[in-house]
Amino acid sequence: MHAQVGTVWDAELRVKIVEERARFDKNPKEFRDTYKADQEKLQEQISSARSRLSSVQIDHELRVKISKVCTELNVDGLRGDIATNRAAKAFAALKGRDQVTAKDIAVVIPNYLRHMLRKDPLESIDSGVLVIEKFWFTCELRCIV
Repeated sequence: MHAQVGTVWDAELRVKIVEERARFDKNPKEFRDTYKADQEKLQEQISSARSRLSSVQIDHELRVKISKVCTELNVDGLRGDIATNRAAKAFAALKGRDQVTAKDIAVVIPNYLRHMLRKDPLESIDSGVLVIEKFWFTCELRCIV
């Protein structure tokens, strides 16, 4: 999986980040306590998703679409196919569902394939637009759920 990290350009958001960091530096325990309820909710959501994951299904047609995208983007090997299938199932489980949708795939596929498009380590990594456009084109917009 690939995470894209970049500079925050919004001045208000930058100020908020700096203020939050200063609050943490002043009293780390109090800072963590502020987010404790949110963290516990997220932990429960993840735990539920793990329990549900084995029952999540992905239709054969959607699996074929993932593999078509990987083929059309010239992704080497099967790692992209496998990782995207797994990620789509995990995302559906996290959202509390037992069935993967095309939208689930659209959310995860750029993060799994965009860095695999580079054949030269000095090439820049695709923003994900090429991957998502190829996915929706392959779906022919019929698989929107």
